[in-house]
Amino acid sequence: MSNGETHDDPPPHDEPIPIYLGPYETWNFGDGRAYAFPALREHVEFITALAEIKFDKTVDAAAAAGGGTTGIGTTQRLAWNPTLWNPQYLHFRPFVVYNPSGRIDGLESLRLLLGTGLKQLLNPLLVDIEQSRARIAFPIPRRAMHPDQGRDPEEPDWCPDEGLRGRIGDRRITIFAVIDDGLPFAHRNFRDASGARTRVEFCWLQAATICDKQHSVLFGREYTRERIEELIDQFGGDEDELYREAGATTDRDDLGSLINRHATHGAHVMDLGTGYAEERGETPPEEIRVIAVQLPNTIAWDTSGFGKDMYMLSAFHYIFDRADRIAKGYCIENVRLVINFSYGFSGGRHDGGTELEAAINEMVQLRRKSGSPTALVLPSGNNFLDAMHARISEADFKDNRAELYWRIQPNDRTSSYLELWFAKGIDPSKYVVELHDPFGQVRQTISVTPDPIYKGQPGDPRRTSGLQNQSGQSAGELSADCHRGDCWRVLVVMAPTEPDDASLPAMEAGRWTVVVTRGDAAGPLKLPIQCWIQRADDPESLRSGSRQSYFDHADNVHYTPQGDLKETDTFESEVKRFGSLSGLATGQTSLIVGGYRLGAGVGSSLKYARPASYSSAGTRGETGLSAQVACASMSDRSRVLSGTWAAGNRSGSLSLVQGTSAAAPFVARQLATAFVTADDASVAQAETQNYRDLLRGYDGDADEPTTARLGAIRVPPHWQPGLDLTLLDEN
Repeated sequence: MSNGETHDDPPPHDEPIPIYLGPYETWNFGDGRAYAFPALREHVEFITALAEIKFDKTVDAAAAAGGGTTGIGTTQRLAWNPTLWNPQYLHFRPFVVYNPSGRIDGLESLRLLLGTGLKQLLNPLLVDIEQSRARIAFPIPRRAMHPDQGRDPEEPDWCPDEGLRGRIGDRRITIFAVIDDGLPFAHRNFRDASGARTRVEFCWLQAATICDKQHSVLFGREYTRERIEELIDQFGGDEDELYREAGATTDRDDLGSLINRHATHGAHVMDLGTGYAEERGETPPEEIRVIAVQLPNTIAWDTSGFGKDMYMLSAFHYIFDRADRIAKGYCIENVRLVINFSYGFSGGRHDGGTELEAAINEMVQLRRKSGSPTALVLPSGNNFLDAMHARISEADFKDNRAELYWRIQPNDRTSSYLELWFAKGIDPSKYVVELHDPFGQVRQTISVTPDPIYKGQPGDPRRTSGLQNQSGQSAGELSADCHRGDCWRVLVVMAPTEPDDASLPAMEAGRWTVVVTRGDAAGPLKLPIQCWIQRADDPESLRSGSRQSYFDHADNVHYTPQGDLKETDTFESEVKRFGSLSGLATGQTSLIVGGYRLGAGVGSSLKYARPASYSSAGTRGETGLSAQVACASMSDRSRVLSGTWAAGNRSGSLSLVQGTSAAAPFVARQLATAFVTADDASVAQAETQNYRDLLRGYDGDADEPTTARLGAIRVPPHWQPGLDLTLLDEN
């Protein structure tokens, strides 16, 4: 450690500083820790978290960013900030805490450790630590961490390209940013026409092994434009050797480096968003500069949404900070920024109030208010037909009782999660949730009320009950909490039906019944209870052993009389296709993109485009949720030709990827192009619709269900083999 700092002893503190952890942390670091992914249950030296900070209202919140005193009687550094953008104005913060024991002995020790670390980073006189909350993310391996840095990372070693303005003339410099996995930052498609200069100004690989000489990022490695161009010049067309020499292949963690695969989700998305290839007849626009952030491989391990928040929010801070540096370096006022984030999860509040969504929205709104146009493009999700969303409305209660049927699959090696959300403003204190096992026995009951034992303690009103399997062993959890103090949630967690460790208790597979009952005094339910099952399937072949659970209602009709997949809701069923939007794509600043397939053959007009069967949709009817798909682009070329083509990990290679993640970058690409040429008035006016009005494509005569899935405009892809773009753009 530098400056005489050591990590030999546990960090001292003057008094306990507990910080609130939610029900996902309670399970994954409590009774469910044995089932968690290896990164959580094994050696945990550097813990990552996202904190929601409660500033003291009597003082200037900007002063609280100083963090000048630790208040813990030591100069030992035990907590760090990653790159932060304008933290003095934001209520959410990513941070990293040192865990001297290398293990987590329980929830209480974890709370104390996080609270003590946060207290060191912030001025405790100006911040109410005990009313702050944290969401834990996957730890940082020591090989990827810079524990010898100070509280904040150092300035990056970057200079603007002195010849850029001479090459592009008066064209407006615009920034395209991508957050994804497996990003081939030296790929030919992200360079200029000469092939010698890259358009990538900054790239951060969050899980790469550190370079001792670099302290511009807290963890992983950063590559600037100059370094990438040095690598291109040194290794020419040998990209395998280039990435090895650059240290980009060191993000292994038992899965192997994604950059060494033929294709990745990130390479595909990045090419669709800002790739330009000579063989496609494209001329690279040097005025579009690129910032790339590669998330750790472990991000994809737990698809439930747990374990990712710190890394994702850090990516946004990094992008905003580096965008400001690009603007200053190239003398640009109010530089325009488009961010493509082709990621999502199925759970959450779906009203923009989940911690990560709220944190991202706060940042985007702040940047827009400063005068810098900022577009955030997100996919709608791919769960339309997967029976992972249900609603319990007033009509579903019979004698004050409603039922959900939840199919837990055999041979599942990961935990399963079901969330029931009551709408804001609803008092659920007269409601009780019962869990019945596949054999008809009541396994556990919980009332949706605060447990008195937590009165006066930090955090949300809550109660928690354990679940046992048929043998009486702890194998799950049932909890109720008033999330962020304004929206009640019931969370059911099931242990795997076939754990990796055969000695661990397993939960029974089969059809479980979730029964919601209420007393006569509850009154009619004004808005439905929204229910989401967390996604569990692998997005790539990551060997998690997960099997997706789903709602198993006999009245949910899956096929039309003609034998086709039924893409409308069954009125009588609680299971709903509409309202299945990604839980990350419901904030006010998100431009939500659905996916379409061409409806009358390859090259046919967008007038005949139809929603891809999996493309998730906004809500219909009175649900209390307002998020809707804004627009759509191609995710399948036709009914039988699935997916879209884009670059693989090496220059000249191709990959085929299906899903709304591949539709979003087509929209982000067109927005970046529009940002280059649009006047300030047009951009400012388009902000109210998250810049949707800057898009071109087909808009018009869709029926209401189609609009709920495709939005107001269908954006053509910029390139796909065999497509006539003239027909596609026909209005």
